[in-house]
Amino acid sequence: MSQTDEQIVEIVSAALDYAIELSGEEDGWKVEKEQGDATVKIKKNKEDRKVWLCTATVDVAPKVLWDKLLDTDNLTTWNTTLTESKTIKKLDGDVKVSYQVTSEGGGGVVSARDFVYGSKTLVKDGTFTIGGMSVEVAEQPEKKGCVRAVHGPGCQIVQPVAGEPGKSKFIWLMDCDYKGMIPSSIIEIAMPSAQLQMIECISKLTA
Repeated sequence: MSQTDEQIVEIVSAALDYAIELSGEEDGWKVEKEQGDATVKIKKNKEDRKVWLCTATVDVAPKVLWDKLLDTDNLTTWNTTLTESKTIKKLDGDVKVSYQVTSEGGGGVVSARDFVYGSKTLVKDGTFTIGGMSVEVAEQPEKKGCVRAVHGPGCQIVQPVAGEPGKSKFIWLMDCDYKGMIPSSIIEIAMPSAQLQMIECISKLTA
């Protein structure tokens, strides 16, 4: 069932609020993986689903990184976690709907997934935030041969680093149901790997 534009704006706004709140919680996280300046933590959300929180300090100025994250139709030029990314439509209240296809994960064990994502942007006190969750629109029905993944409330946050104008703190909260017949043990390798791959891609933006 497709959702109306009004429903999408409402759903996405609520999802972003929840994701920001969850990403700011101090308790209950367990470190899953560390690589350089990046850390991936895991915990269960209020629906008892595992969510992943990746934090890293990167050598990219906040505005530069923000502009790259917002440019949905050109994400694949630098972000290798995706093979396709396009804007489906823009809605009220800084909300847009996009269609994205992931790269294979876990060394090819997890086949590519596609998803339709409703996102909203917020800029406040020098902190940039984009986030939301999966939505359903008539413009992008499920494709044969591609498993449609479903994202729960998530967000990506770009914060300035005091005294370091050329650096950003990047925070990525991900709640994704990959669907299909994949053992959870594989997912638990694929998720942090994808997040750390994204950090590597961000780090190369200034190379």
